[in-house]
Amino acid sequence: MDHFNFIHIPEGYVFVGSTMNQIERAYNDWKDRLLKDEYKAHFKDWLMKEYPMHQVFVPEFQISETLVTNDVYEQYCNEVNDKKPESLKNKELGGGPNHPVWGVSMEEAIAFTKWLSNKLQKKVSIPTEAQWEYAARGNTKREYPWGEGFSHLKCNSIESKINTTTPVKKYESGRSYFGLYDMAGNVEEWVLSTYQPYPNGEFIKDDLIEALGEDYFVLKGGSFARGGDLCRISRRHGRHPDDVFRFTGFRLVLNY
Repeated sequence: MDHFNFIHIPEGYVFVGSTMNQIERAYNDWKDRLLKDEYKAHFKDWLMKEYPMHQVFVPEFQISETLVTNDVYEQYCNEVNDKKPESLKNKELGGGPNHPVWGVSMEEAIAFTKWLSNKLQKKVSIPTEAQWEYAARGNTKREYPWGEGFSHLKCNSIESKINTTTPVKKYESGRSYFGLYDMAGNVEEWVLSTYQPYPNGEFIKDDLIEALGEDYFVLKGGSFARGGDLCRISRRHGRHPDDVFRFTGFRLVLNY
């Protein structure tokens, strides 16, 4: 399995979430650019899931430089005789072998990590939310993986007007603090953390709670089909049942 380049992330403290100033700035930056006018009424609540910013200690780990690709996931499906996700069947939106796999549920992603753990004889998992944010911003407080300020030239979101996935190493200028690709845009990424309010934060009851119930798994990073507001590192999303949110993939972690 030589498809993955794992990047070593040293132990350290990560700033998880957002300050109130960052939330206000994000609200003002994006409130008039949301994909639907009806989102505006809920947008501040969605952002408040990020509050307050707090530090989390993260032990060292390794994380895949890219998202899991179609070719690797297809190999897995063929070996275990599992059903293939939509990205391997949808010729218009699926992309080539080096595009990220999508249409994968959390349960399917976990099953993949168990298969790969056995194959590599190593402990493979999906990153936790803290691991993911650490890999994205290091010990900084940057808003996007590349720094401050959104740019459609650094990621594949709906503002890029590509309307499908892109190869996982397309956006060199959009690489994260530790050099990872696609931590903003392309497809949303599962993390091994369920939604809970941060310490001293408020539990936000929104449309995702109504649709998914409490303790839904968090998605990070946004996708080619959604707006750049979801590309912010701190943003905490979930797999809404609407098909426009079906572009879900994942990356891998090796834990020590």
